[in-house]
Amino acid sequence: MKRAIYLLLFICGVMLGIPDASSGGLKPPATGLPAPAGLGNPLLTIDVYYAPTGQVLTMDLETYIKGVVASEMPVSSNIEALKAQAVAARTVAVKKMRVLGGNPSRADADVTSDHLIDQAWNPESVFKEKWGAVAYWLNWPKIEKACQETRGMILTHNGVPCEIVYHSTCAGHTEAAKDVWSKDLPYLQSVPCGFCQDSPYYRGQSVTIAASEISSKLGSAGISVPVSAIKSGQAFSVTAVSPTGRIKQVSVNGKSMRGLEFRMALGLKSTTLSWSAKGDSVVFQVKGYGHGVGMCQYGAMGMAADGRTCSEILSYYYQGVRIAQIFEE
Repeated sequence: MKRAIYLLLFICGVMLGIPDASSGGLKPPATGLPAPAGLGNPLLTIDVYYAPTGQVLTMDLETYIKGVVASEMPVSSNIEALKAQAVAARTVAVKKMRVLGGNPSRADADVTSDHLIDQAWNPESVFKEKWGAVAYWLNWPKIEKACQETRGMILTHNGVPCEIVYHSTCAGHTEAAKDVWSKDLPYLQSVPCGFCQDSPYYRGQSVTIAASEISSKLGSAGISVPVSAIKSGQAFSVTAVSPTGRIKQVSVNGKSMRGLEFRMALGLKSTTLSWSAKGDSVVFQVKGYGHGVGMCQYGAMGMAADGRTCSEILSYYYQGVRIAQIFEE
């Protein structure tokens, strides 16, 4: 007889980084679910709110993970980077799933396909159309391989699924979670990263935004700023930076605003930025892409290209965690 699915039944014994203090799994959920009879059967089902259609789609977890990996990372990536992405994505999903006591993003679904809320996801059919028949025939098996070879694997710390986040390009150093969300987690600390230099966002990019547009966007974020103040260069100033040089706090027309909120309000790709007023506009110099916390995706791609394995990639960006299985047969 197959054993019931556990939230974390079995800690694989595959160590990543600093040894974990716990070697045991978590208690099973109150209502056991049947373990898969074979690899072709679903392990767990997840409810996904698909933003483009407004539908809630129910699918097995591994089908969802394939759609995330294909959406979140270039399929041209080395297989080990895709595997690292699969483990990270699965951990995010498990942390959200209601059946496992998670904290979902919506009342009617475990996760959404909106990358600004959860992680990007699209169904397989989207990639058939996007890539074309030949590219799909070549690419999709690679996505399936990455997910199959990491099937059921998640990251844990002290026997509990990790709060995993990742981003596109750190541009030199990842950021500690405490410097973005004021939540200090031992496995979300800053690490140097010289592996993402092939990213188009690694070097600084210049972004020019009209003062009137900035005023409108900041107004939508709840802070009124006169266009004249923006043109004069007196509208906002940096009040706190992180050890990696990212902006933590900004004074906007005398009101404090988190660097992450400021960046999102203006549609900028990173908080590693500076600016100067120029005529009717403000010119921003932006380096990197994303909040900078956790795995740097272009960094993972660079590490994999250098011959690093999935485990080595994950152990570098999430130090002190373990790889665990969410089921056993």
